[in-house]
Amino acid sequence: MNPEHLPRRVLVTGGGTGIGLAIVQALREHGREVVAVGRRLEPLKAAQKYGASICQWDVCHDADGLLNAVGPLDGLVHNAGRYQHGSIGQWNEDDWYQTWRTNTLAPALLSQAFARRLQGAGAIVAVASTLALRPAPGLAAYACSKAAMVALVKSLALELAPAGIRVNAVSPGVVPTDMTVAPREDRTEAEQKAAFAALHPLGRMGTPEEVAQTVLLGLGNQWMTGTNLVIDGGLLNRE
Repeated sequence: MNPEHLPRRVLVTGGGTGIGLAIVQALREHGREVVAVGRRLEPLKAAQKYGASICQWDVCHDADGLLNAVGPLDGLVHNAGRYQHGSIGQWNEDDWYQTWRTNTLAPALLSQAFARRLQGAGAIVAVASTLALRPAPGLAAYACSKAAMVALVKSLALELAPAGIRVNAVSPGVVPTDMTVAPREDRTEAEQKAAFAALHPLGRMGTPEEVAQTVLLGLGNQWMTGTNLVIDGGLLNRE
Protein backbone atom coordinates (compact mmCIF):
# COMPACT_ATOMS: atom_id res chain seq x y z
CA MET A 1 0.00 0.00 0.00
CA ASN A 2 1.24 3.45 -0.94
CA PRO A 3 0.57 5.76 2.04
CA GLU A 4 -0.15 8.52 -0.45
CA HIS A 5 -3.33 6.66 -1.41
CA LEU A 6 -4.83 6.98 2.06
CA PRO A 7 -7.86 9.26 2.31
CA ARG A 8 -6.95 12.81 3.25
CA ARG A 9 -9.57 13.39 5.97
CA VAL A 10 -10.97 10.43 7.91
CA LEU A 11 -13.68 10.06 10.55
CA VAL A 12 -13.02 7.30 13.11
CA THR A 13 -15.90 6.27 15.34
CA GLY A 14 -14.97 5.07 18.81
CA GLY A 15 -11.73 6.95 18.26
CA GLY A 16 -10.79 7.64 21.88
CA THR A 17 -9.73 4.20 23.13
CA GLY A 18 -8.38 0.81 22.09
CA ILE A 19 -8.35 -0.01 18.40
CA GLY A 20 -9.97 3.30 17.47
CA LEU A 21 -7.24 5.32 19.16
CA ALA A 22 -4.56 3.21 17.46
CA ILE A 23 -6.22 3.92 14.09
CA VAL A 24 -6.22 7.64 14.87
CA GLN A 25 -2.53 7.52 15.77
CA ALA A 26 -1.58 5.55 12.64
CA LEU A 27 -3.43 7.94 10.34
CA ARG A 28 -1.90 10.96 12.02
CA GLU A 29 1.58 9.44 11.58
CA HIS A 30 0.87 9.49 7.84
CA GLY A 31 -0.14 13.13 8.01
CA ARG A 32 -3.87 12.59 7.58
CA GLU A 33 -6.53 14.81 9.09
CA VAL A 34 -8.61 12.77 11.52
CA VAL A 35 -11.88 13.38 13.33
CA ALA A 36 -12.29 11.08 16.33
CA VAL A 37 -15.90 10.54 17.39
CA GLY A 38 -17.20 9.05 20.63
CA ARG A 39 -20.02 9.24 23.16
CA ARG A 40 -17.75 10.30 26.04
CA LEU A 41 -15.62 13.41 25.91
CA GLU A 42 -12.87 12.36 28.33
CA PRO A 43 -11.53 9.40 26.28
CA LEU A 44 -11.49 11.53 23.14
CA LYS A 45 -8.86 13.77 24.71
CA ALA A 46 -6.31 10.99 24.05
CA ALA A 47 -6.99 11.34 20.31
CA GLN A 48 -6.59 15.09 20.62
CA LYS A 49 -3.03 14.54 21.86
CA TYR A 50 -2.18 13.03 18.47
CA GLY A 51 -3.54 16.11 16.70
CA ALA A 52 -6.96 14.75 15.83
CA SER A 53 -10.10 16.84 15.90
CA ILE A 54 -12.73 15.43 18.23
CA CYS A 55 -16.52 15.31 18.20
CA GLN A 56 -18.63 14.06 21.07
CA TRP A 57 -21.51 12.23 19.42
CA ASP A 58 -23.50 9.03 19.78
CA VAL A 59 -23.21 7.39 16.36
CA CYS A 60 -26.59 5.72 16.89
CA HIS A 61 -28.27 9.09 16.51
CA ASP A 62 -28.59 11.34 13.45
CA ALA A 63 -25.88 10.32 10.96
CA ASP A 64 -26.60 13.36 8.80
CA GLY A 65 -26.22 15.67 11.79
CA LEU A 66 -22.85 14.14 12.63
CA LEU A 67 -21.49 14.65 9.12
CA ASN A 68 -22.85 18.17 9.01
CA ALA A 69 -20.98 18.85 12.25
CA VAL A 70 -17.60 17.47 11.16
CA GLY A 71 -17.46 18.71 7.58
CA PRO A 72 -16.10 17.14 4.36
CA LEU A 73 -14.51 13.69 4.52
CA ASP A 74 -13.12 11.15 2.08
CA GLY A 75 -12.54 8.34 4.59
CA LEU A 76 -14.71 6.64 7.20
CA VAL A 77 -13.81 3.98 9.79
CA HIS A 78 -16.58 2.22 11.70
CA ASN A 79 -14.93 1.19 14.94
CA ALA A 80 -17.48 2.02 17.66
CA GLY A 81 -19.03 -1.16 18.99
CA ARG A 82 -21.14 -2.75 21.67
CA TYR A 83 -19.88 -5.98 23.27
CA GLN A 84 -21.88 -7.89 25.82
CA HIS A 85 -21.34 -11.39 27.22
CA GLY A 86 -24.13 -13.62 28.43
CA SER A 87 -25.81 -16.95 27.76
CA ILE A 88 -28.71 -17.05 25.36
CA GLY A 89 -31.17 -17.23 28.22
CA GLN A 90 -29.92 -13.94 29.65
CA TRP A 91 -30.45 -11.79 26.56
CA ASN A 92 -33.54 -9.61 26.47
CA GLU A 93 -35.02 -7.72 23.55
CA ASP A 94 -33.23 -4.50 24.42
CA ASP A 95 -29.85 -6.28 24.57
CA TRP A 96 -30.36 -7.60 21.06
CA TYR A 97 -31.59 -4.29 19.73
CA GLN A 98 -28.87 -2.11 21.27
CA THR A 99 -26.12 -4.44 20.02
CA TRP A 100 -27.60 -4.49 16.52
CA ARG A 101 -28.18 -0.76 16.56
CA THR A 102 -24.57 0.06 17.47
CA ASN A 103 -22.73 -2.58 15.47
CA THR A 104 -24.81 -2.76 12.28
CA LEU A 105 -27.51 -0.13 11.90
CA ALA A 106 -25.35 2.87 12.85
CA PRO A 107 -22.57 1.93 10.36
CA ALA A 108 -25.21 1.39 7.65
CA LEU A 109 -26.82 4.80 8.15
CA LEU A 110 -23.49 6.60 8.51
CA SER A 111 -22.15 4.94 5.35
CA GLN A 112 -25.25 6.08 3.45
CA ALA A 113 -24.83 9.65 4.64
CA PHE A 114 -21.11 9.59 3.83
CA ALA A 115 -21.69 8.26 0.30
CA ARG A 116 -24.37 10.87 -0.42
CA ARG A 117 -22.01 13.71 0.47
CA LEU A 118 -18.77 12.45 -1.04
CA GLN A 119 -17.53 14.25 -4.12
CA GLY A 120 -15.13 11.86 -5.84
CA ALA A 121 -13.42 8.70 -4.61
CA GLY A 122 -13.34 7.60 -0.99
CA ALA A 123 -12.93 4.64 1.34
CA ILE A 124 -14.85 3.00 4.17
CA VAL A 125 -13.49 0.36 6.56
CA ALA A 126 -15.60 -1.42 9.18
CA VAL A 127 -13.98 -3.17 12.14
CA ALA A 128 -15.83 -6.49 12.38
CA SER A 129 -14.66 -9.61 14.25
CA THR A 130 -13.63 -13.22 13.74
CA LEU A 131 -16.82 -13.97 15.67
CA ALA A 132 -18.65 -13.04 12.47
CA LEU A 133 -17.08 -16.14 10.91
CA ARG A 134 -16.83 -18.44 13.94
CA PRO A 135 -19.25 -17.60 16.76
CA ALA A 136 -18.58 -18.54 20.38
CA PRO A 137 -20.91 -19.27 23.30
CA GLY A 138 -22.13 -16.25 25.21
CA LEU A 139 -21.82 -13.78 22.35
CA ALA A 140 -24.81 -14.47 20.13
CA ALA A 141 -25.96 -10.88 19.61
CA TYR A 142 -22.42 -9.61 19.02
CA ALA A 143 -21.58 -12.39 16.55
CA CYS A 144 -24.82 -11.85 14.62
CA SER A 145 -24.29 -8.10 14.44
CA LYS A 146 -20.72 -8.48 13.17
CA ALA A 147 -21.72 -11.09 10.59
CA ALA A 148 -24.32 -8.63 9.35
CA MET A 149 -21.64 -5.94 9.25
CA VAL A 150 -19.50 -8.10 6.93
CA ALA A 151 -22.53 -8.64 4.67
CA LEU A 152 -23.19 -4.89 4.74
CA VAL A 153 -19.60 -4.20 3.65
CA LYS A 154 -19.88 -6.56 0.69
CA SER A 155 -23.21 -5.06 -0.36
CA LEU A 156 -21.95 -1.50 -0.10
CA ALA A 157 -18.80 -2.39 -2.02
CA LEU A 158 -20.88 -3.50 -4.99
CA GLU A 159 -23.23 -0.54 -4.91
CA LEU A 160 -20.63 2.15 -4.34
CA ALA A 161 -17.88 0.89 -6.67
CA PRO A 162 -19.22 2.88 -9.67
CA ALA A 163 -18.82 6.05 -7.59
CA GLY A 164 -15.21 5.18 -6.75
CA ILE A 165 -15.95 4.40 -3.09
CA ARG A 166 -14.20 1.31 -1.76
CA VAL A 167 -15.60 -0.57 1.25
CA ASN A 168 -13.73 -3.23 3.25
CA ALA A 169 -13.92 -4.95 6.62
CA VAL A 170 -11.22 -5.93 9.10
CA SER A 171 -11.93 -8.90 11.38
CA PRO A 172 -9.54 -9.13 14.32
CA GLY A 173 -9.13 -12.00 16.70
CA VAL A 174 -9.11 -11.07 20.36
CA VAL A 175 -7.37 -7.79 21.16
CA PRO A 176 -7.07 -6.52 24.75
CA THR A 177 -9.49 -3.60 25.06
CA ASP A 178 -11.77 -2.36 27.81
CA MET A 179 -14.59 -4.40 26.27
CA THR A 180 -12.83 -7.75 25.94
CA VAL A 181 -10.72 -8.11 29.08
CA ALA A 182 -13.17 -6.84 31.68
CA PRO A 183 -13.40 -9.45 34.45
CA ARG A 184 -16.43 -11.73 34.45
CA GLU A 185 -18.14 -13.53 37.29
CA ASP A 186 -16.26 -16.75 36.49
CA ARG A 187 -12.83 -15.22 35.62
CA THR A 188 -10.44 -12.58 36.84
CA GLU A 189 -8.94 -10.21 34.28
CA ALA A 190 -5.66 -12.16 34.33
CA GLU A 191 -7.49 -15.44 33.76
CA GLN A 192 -9.47 -13.83 30.97
CA LYS A 193 -6.33 -12.65 29.19
CA ALA A 194 -4.65 -16.04 29.54
CA ALA A 195 -7.70 -17.84 28.15
CA PHE A 196 -7.93 -15.49 25.19
CA ALA A 197 -4.19 -15.76 24.44
CA ALA A 198 -4.49 -19.55 24.36
CA LEU A 199 -7.12 -19.37 21.61
CA HIS A 200 -4.55 -18.10 19.13
CA PRO A 201 -1.94 -20.46 17.62
CA LEU A 202 0.64 -17.66 17.88
CA GLY A 203 0.13 -17.80 21.64
CA ARG A 204 -0.97 -14.23 22.26
CA MET A 205 -3.69 -11.72 21.62
CA GLY A 206 -3.20 -9.09 18.96
CA THR A 207 -2.50 -5.44 19.63
CA PRO A 208 -4.60 -2.41 18.64
CA GLU A 209 -1.64 -1.18 16.59
CA GLU A 210 -1.55 -4.39 14.52
CA VAL A 211 -5.24 -4.06 13.76
CA ALA A 212 -4.77 -0.38 12.91
CA GLN A 213 -2.16 -1.22 10.28
CA THR A 214 -4.64 -3.60 8.64
CA VAL A 215 -7.32 -0.90 8.69
CA LEU A 216 -4.91 1.41 6.86
CA LEU A 217 -4.41 -1.31 4.24
CA GLY A 218 -8.16 -1.42 3.68
CA LEU A 219 -8.31 2.36 3.44
CA GLY A 220 -5.35 2.78 1.13
CA ASN A 221 -5.20 -0.15 -1.29
CA GLN A 222 -6.76 1.18 -4.46
CA TRP A 223 -7.77 -2.19 -5.90
CA MET A 224 -9.31 -3.67 -2.76
CA THR A 225 -13.02 -3.55 -2.12
CA GLY A 226 -15.59 -5.94 -0.66
CA THR A 227 -12.85 -7.76 1.23
CA ASN A 228 -12.88 -8.96 4.83
CA LEU A 229 -9.28 -8.80 6.05
CA VAL A 230 -8.76 -11.31 8.86
CA ILE A 231 -5.98 -10.61 11.38
CA ASP A 232 -6.27 -13.19 14.11
CA GLY A 233 -2.98 -14.85 15.07
CA GLY A 234 -4.20 -18.01 13.35
CA LEU A 235 -7.39 -18.30 15.44
CA LEU A 236 -9.66 -19.29 12.55
CA ASN A 237 -7.23 -22.03 11.51
CA ARG A 238 -7.70 -23.93 14.75
CA GLU A 239 -9.67 -27.14 14.54
